[in-house]
Amino acid sequence: MQERYSVVTLYVVCCLSVLACSLPYAHAEVQWSILGTLQLDDTPKDIMLSRDGATAYVLTERSILLVSLQEKKVVEQIPLSESFQHIALSADESVLYLTQQNSRQITMLQVSRIYDIDIGKSPVIGNPKAPVSVVAFLDFQCPYCARVYPTLKQLCEKYPSDVKLIIKHYPLPMHRFAEHAAKAALAAAKQKKYDKLSEILFSNFQNINEQTITTYAQSAGLDMNKFTKDMADTSIADILREDRDLAQKLQVRAVPTLFVNGMLAKARSLEALSQMVDGALQKKRSTH
Repeated sequence: MQERYSVVTLYVVCCLSVLACSLPYAHAEVQWSILGTLQLDDTPKDIMLSRDGATAYVLTERSILLVSLQEKKVVEQIPLSESFQHIALSADESVLYLTQQNSRQITMLQVSRIYDIDIGKSPVIGNPKAPVSVVAFLDFQCPYCARVYPTLKQLCEKYPSDVKLIIKHYPLPMHRFAEHAAKAALAAAKQKKYDKLSEILFSNFQNINEQTITTYAQSAGLDMNKFTKDMADTSIADILREDRDLAQKLQVRAVPTLFVNGMLAKARSLEALSQMVDGALQKKRSTH
């Protein structure tokens, strides 16, 4: 019985294969056009694209060129002391892999992009004149943001003269009241209570809604008449829009996302952030 079933199955598959082979193929023409050219100072040997397709890593004889495909220009150059034939990029875009012809060796080059982040009109927590800026993209209803916020405050306390904290609001669509909470915090900033209300909101991230936000504003000691008026201020909506635009520019894909003097933080512990701050301070001292 099993043998008969196998034969029948084979027959059906063969019939389907013959039927498929007998069907005519759809004819399609390929249309193409040259989008443009980019003149380089050296001959390209290999190329690798970033995950979002915005940047091309072009390997040449003397360097690696970072090319903005949107601007169609070289935005950065990494000099090379050796000649390589091929280039590859890690999934998180933090490591470049370089290989040479007829060589069993792979050279790994760590890449850290440093962004020039405009603080804009965002409130500053800590010393406004501190040489190290910690920019945090957060969402008041995000549990991971609520967990990292006390760490950021500890960092400011550890470096009272050297670190300032700037929160950029990036409310996620899945969090219904996150944008309302962000507006409340920015309204509290007009009464110099931004830090106070932010701390309360993160401590109660699971209970945030329009009613509780009003309650938390009262417990922060805000003038509620002024608070209600400031919540409707168009300047607050402008700050939120600028924060979203900045997040897109920096390719922020999730919250919390932290930058220390423009460098993306890959770890969010106090120890890891302290190491980045120490490195930034050392770099500042060496350039002066």
